[in-house]
Amino acid sequence: MNNLIKKFFQPAFQRFNEVQPSMAIDLATATLMVEVSKADFSQDEAELQSIRLLLLKHLSLCEEEVDTLLANAHEEADRLVSLQHITRLMNEQLDQKAKAKVIELMWMVAFADGEKHHYEEHLLRKVADLLYVSHEDFIKARMLAEKTA
Repeated sequence: MNNLIKKFFQPAFQRFNEVQPSMAIDLATATLMVEVSKADFSQDEAELQSIRLLLLKHLSLCEEEVDTLLANAHEEADRLVSLQHITRLMNEQLDQKAKAKVIELMWMVAFADGEKHHYEEHLLRKVADLLYVSHEDFIKARMLAEKTA
């Protein structure tokens, strides 16, 4: 019981650091993608399928690992209070190109259901600002995602 209480109050950033270092960025990326799917208060099946397919395509993980990653990402998204710990981790470990790719993946999730909701765009702008992604790269990522949608 005591361990359960400690785990509940454990800072989110520390939970990400408990994951293997190579998986922490993958978990952070998947969590942000899940957040986009929830931003419009309607988690569409197309968005959830899109997240899974995007993770399979862009990460060197097998289907089983992606399913585990997604389960963990949903748990993290449910506990998420702030984006600060996720974006701080990404800022420490990713270069500008990789951060722009995260924004592109998030845009792809936003367009997966055939429409972009203003809450999804707001979340994307917020994350892009926290990741110090330039407005130019933000727009390029959006245009690339729109083409593939």
